[in-house]
Amino acid sequence: MSNINEDEYDDEEMKAVLKEDSSDSSSDDDGNNNNNGDLSNSSDDDDDDDDDDDDDDDDDDDDDDDDDDNMESKTDYENSSEGLEVGLLEIKLREDPYSFEKNLNYINALSRFTKQSNYQTLREAREKFQSIHPLSQDIWLAWFSDEQKYMKTDNDKQYILSLYEKALNDFISVKINVSYCKLIIKINTNSGGLINNVKEIRKQFESSLEQCGDDIIESPLLWSEYRMFEQMLLSQIKDEKEKQIQTKIIRDLYHRQLSNPMIGLDSIYNDYQQWEHSQSIDDDDNNKEEKEEKEIKLKFEKSLKQFKEREPFEIALKEKKYLDQRKWKEYIEFEKQHDKPMRVATLFERQLKSFSNHYSIWSFYLTYLEKFINFNDLHLKVFSRSLRSIYYSGEHWSKYLLLLEEKVHNDNDNDKRVNIEQEFQRSLVSGLKSEYDYQLVYNTYIDYNWRSIIKKLNSNGNVNCNGNSGNISISENDKQLMKSLFESMNNQMSTIDVNNYTTVDRYMYIAQFEWRQFNDLSRYREIVDYVLSIDPSQYWIWCQYISFEMEQKQFQSVRELFKKASSHIRFDDPSSRIWQDWFTFERGYGDISQYRVVSDRYSAIQNKYNKEQERYLQQQQQQQKQQKQQNKRKEKDDEKNKDDKRIPKKQKSENNVTINNGNHKEKGDDNNNEEFKKPLPPTSKKQKEKEKEKEKDLPKKLIILNLPFDTVESDLHKIFDKYGQINSLKLILDKNGKSKGICFILYKSHESANKALEMDQQIIKNRTICVQYSKDNQTNEHVESDQTLTTTTTATSPTPSTTNSSSTNEIDFDNHIGLTVFINNLSSSVNKEKLEQFLQHNGVTGIKDIRVVLKARPFAYIDLIDKENLKKALSLDKKYFLSKSINVNLSKPPSSISPANNNNNNNNNNNNNNNNNNNNNNNNNNNNNNTTTSNGNDTEFTKEIPSRKPTLLVPRGIKNKK
Repeated sequence: MSNINEDEYDDEEMKAVLKEDSSDSSSDDDGNNNNNGDLSNSSDDDDDDDDDDDDDDDDDDDDDDDDDDNMESKTDYENSSEGLEVGLLEIKLREDPYSFEKNLNYINALSRFTKQSNYQTLREAREKFQSIHPLSQDIWLAWFSDEQKYMKTDNDKQYILSLYEKALNDFISVKINVSYCKLIIKINTNSGGLINNVKEIRKQFESSLEQCGDDIIESPLLWSEYRMFEQMLLSQIKDEKEKQIQTKIIRDLYHRQLSNPMIGLDSIYNDYQQWEHSQSIDDDDNNKEEKEEKEIKLKFEKSLKQFKEREPFEIALKEKKYLDQRKWKEYIEFEKQHDKPMRVATLFERQLKSFSNHYSIWSFYLTYLEKFINFNDLHLKVFSRSLRSIYYSGEHWSKYLLLLEEKVHNDNDNDKRVNIEQEFQRSLVSGLKSEYDYQLVYNTYIDYNWRSIIKKLNSNGNVNCNGNSGNISISENDKQLMKSLFESMNNQMSTIDVNNYTTVDRYMYIAQFEWRQFNDLSRYREIVDYVLSIDPSQYWIWCQYISFEMEQKQFQSVRELFKKASSHIRFDDPSSRIWQDWFTFERGYGDISQYRVVSDRYSAIQNKYNKEQERYLQQQQQQQKQQKQQNKRKEKDDEKNKDDKRIPKKQKSENNVTINNGNHKEKGDDNNNEEFKKPLPPTSKKQKEKEKEKEKDLPKKLIILNLPFDTVESDLHKIFDKYGQINSLKLILDKNGKSKGICFILYKSHESANKALEMDQQIIKNRTICVQYSKDNQTNEHVESDQTLTTTTTATSPTPSTTNSSSTNEIDFDNHIGLTVFINNLSSSVNKEKLEQFLQHNGVTGIKDIRVVLKARPFAYIDLIDKENLKKALSLDKKYFLSKSINVNLSKPPSSISPANNNNNNNNNNNNNNNNNNNNNNNNNNNNNNTTTSNGNDTEFTKEIPSRKPTLLVPRGIKNKK
């Protein structure tokens, strides 16, 4: 107890409790007479306090009679600076009534300046605050203190008791329980000091100990208050037998307290020994008392050892002011090893006092309670309390409704059935975060009602299957119930989900219900047609519609659906199998003319798509050429400006004279001038260099999609080697080493890559592959070499190659490689349109392209146009989209250079420019050339430049080249 004791503990009330037992027990004597006398004196003191309270009440009555004085004080208060401050806070609160901070500031201001005449305003503000947010321990205790000041009638007492019930529903607190027990004792104590309803008071103390008796820091407060109550009863007893019974009750309390680890055990044990010595003991009971003394000493030593084991955790938490979640986790994991579930639950409750709005802590707490059968009621109660703090999560509400449904199913209790409906209505007004949360709660409630109908039919034996559709015979009332639920859901969700994020999934679920459960085919077609009018680009909707018509054997309708789908779905959509499915259908159910119609339509759309791709490539090439020309002009202008700044004025004038003289001479010789103006014929070397530059600009990289998952790189080499030499072939694998069905091929020439496009829409192992140019066409050999990262900083003589490489190493946010984000953990129902709507809804409007890959675990790549949209997209990490928390990260970030490299490059450029200037000065002064040569020798040595450690952004899958 050297590190945590009564002197170090911050709470003044705890210090008083740890000291008061020794003072109380030291006044006891052997015959209980002095003890009774002391306790009677304390009761007399209580009577005096009651008399003082009566006097205060009389004073209050006198004050109530002075209405004019109250009105004057109220007017003075409203006109004072304090009243103006309260009025300003009230205006701010009206602007944002759900703000925790503004409610708290308003209540604190009211509590500082409120008197009995205007206390009702403070009470109403607290009630409104409590209805929105769970209040902290300090706010509740201040509220109880104010209410007890003005407590007069029985209605006031009942109101305060109801407040305590609400407080204990927010979280479990030792101090609130102690205050509650004190109030019950005060209510049940008459004017003579006698205590009534002893059983009710003891029941409340036992209930409080069951809730928070394992709190090793604050539980001594509760134990001490319990013993003081029992000692007050002992002081009022006159019969000797009853005194002995009461003495045994107090002794048992000591024994129970010493059997639990807690702070101040040494002083409590010394207290107990002094109290035992003060009791009168018969000779016959000496042996029995000695045995009990040995037993209680063993319990005390065991409890003290347990506290010593937990003391380091308490010290560590106290140093961090109980705000270190990692320390809390270590403490809880330690306690779990000792098979004491209530102690673990107490630690969770203590942690939640500081982190009441942390979803992860509530989740771990509830998961732990769910493991124990005897904690079922506690689990449900804690779950209900958690919704006061985690009100925004539809997933949390859904789990709670499912838990209530299990209770109804097991207990078959109609009252709990009504409770589910009430909790569902409460969830809708609780403040859910997004439309997905509302949809999840609605789905859970509708599923609960449908399962109730099925359960009722099973109990009555009325479940029948009709035909192949497996429809269930339900009554018209049950049908109307489900239809009314669907209608109310659609009406409310239409006001919440204005961007139709959940509309498609919601209506498709209703359509399936109308078909499978109600056998209403026309209603199914009506709903699906409406969904396709909202979003016709999702192939899975067309697939369900086609399957429905196939099951009804409406083959002409199937053809019409295929035709509509092919006009709305992108030709290069890798997730779509529209054409393969259409060809398969016509092979099985159509004739040659119908098959020819499909083939012609496919060819026409393919040609149109290829032309669009060619136009796109031409535009890209033109943009790249224009960008190169602009960069060259900019470099020339920069070099010219630097040279002009470094040339002295005298040298400038001399150079101008020589230039003018030279021009004068050239004007005199017309023949030489004409020959100079004639363009020289290009050499073969220059032609080859231009052709190579053009070849570099043309795309050479292909992406192959929808490959069979068992395909290996050797298989792909056999197929694509015939079109030309392959520089690299990369098959994309997942973390388990299995193929994702995607491959990148980089050919040596653009001509070879163009020939390989013939493999587009060809079948490999019963799968139609998609071959197209990769949009990452800059990843050619010369670009890959530019992505090499330099980790050492040297200062060498500048060369043209080094200056060029320094410019390419800088992060270019205009490059789409640096403006691409990778999103995973997507819902299986995701598509391009939904994702685009979600991004635009969250401020990401500058989208260049979206590529969604639908696998068992869907993912997507988003190309953005600028850095601002990139930041907005990265801020969506861990946000909910289609009921899933998505992961958003930068995809293939470009390389970066350290500050040291920047300095070196700048130094090199400066040295290079200085050398050029010195060379220009050579014609005038040879001494300058010698000076330049010596400087050039100095710069040949490698030297370390002091700088911060560079941060290297290495693209995924690219190794550093040495």
